[in-house]
Amino acid sequence: VKSALTVSIMTAVSRIFGYVRDLTLAAILGAGFSMDAFTVAFRIANLLRRLVAEGSMTAAFVPVFTKYKAENSEKDLWDFANKMFYTLSLLLVVITIIGIVFSPLIVKIMAPGFKEVEGKVALTVLLNRILAPYILFIGLAALAMAILNSLGHFGIPSFAPVLLNISIIICTLLFAPFFKEPAIATAIGALIGGALQVAIQIPLLIKNGMTFRFGV
Repeated sequence: VKSALTVSIMTAVSRIFGYVRDLTLAAILGAGFSMDAFTVAFRIANLLRRLVAEGSMTAAFVPVFTKYKAENSEKDLWDFANKMFYTLSLLLVVITIIGIVFSPLIVKIMAPGFKEVEGKVALTVLLNRILAPYILFIGLAALAMAILNSLGHFGIPSFAPVLLNISIIICTLLFAPFFKEPAIATAIGALIGGALQVAIQIPLLIKNGMTFRFGV
């Protein structure tokens, strides 16, 4: 009950900040050119996130990790976690590079109508390339969340998504005036938010026994 309540509260907090984020984007980006470009670029990143991180990967990893925890020593458990972390990192780096290189093609497939508006495809491609590493960060954040949830930790993993909304809000408000296209500041905020979701969980992983030693 306590864990369910913790997750529920953090989810509610995330939704509140999500609403504030939407208000901020509506005020700064408006409802046209910049907003459309960011929405599509962010949708591409989130689609890949669901496919390789919070979707199939998490669903497959949690029961395996839980069973591994019950049947093996603590050292073997964290060796397995380390190997999974670096294997997933490698996969996500490859996906990130592919996303950057083939960004023009991906945007044309996801938003074919953008070619009718001059400069819209170019901006969306730029935003998609800025957001490409977000897939790496959010994938590792999902793995960290799965590990910590399996160990009975729910507070910090549930709070992590709040950081994404906060980062987008702050970067959009502070840095949008410095860019010709304010959506660039928003994309940078999303990227930083993704990195923060990983960073906030690392100390708790280390405290529980994860070493992050490569090749172990």
